[in-house]
Amino acid sequence: MSDNPIREECSSYQVLLTRKTRMMRIMDNLVVLLGLLVLLPFFEWRSTPFILAFLFFVLLVFIISPLIYLYIFHPRYTLYSDRLVVRIGKKVDTILLTEIEQEYDLRYYFRIRGKRTPLLVSDSFIDELNYQLEVIKRGWKT
Repeated sequence: MSDNPIREECSSYQVLLTRKTRMMRIMDNLVVLLGLLVLLPFFEWRSTPFILAFLFFVLLVFIISPLIYLYIFHPRYTLYSDRLVVRIGKKVDTILLTEIEQEYDLRYYFRIRGKRTPLLVSDSFIDELNYQLEVIKRGWKT
């Protein structure tokens, strides 16, 4: 195993704003539904003030939730020539590159150990990861 990282990246707010894990999406939806239930007693259903308040609340949730996730979990990814190390919160997961396959519907989704998993990293990190996957697949020497 190589000890020199090829690339290291902490997830940025812009990445977390557009790329989310399944749990992040579920939590966002639950908070939005809770907000809907909280707003119902204060406004008449389907009135303009209700719709505006609800839209403002939804916008607020989707703007603030990536900041909260970033503050709590500090997702960090380190790419080596033979493995990917993922640190989310206190959990550290080392994934061999042979256990990673590309998914072709969304660029940041990969099949890791047979499970479809999003990587919350920039496009340049994904490009580097895809290159390393090709190196492993074709048996090139780097």
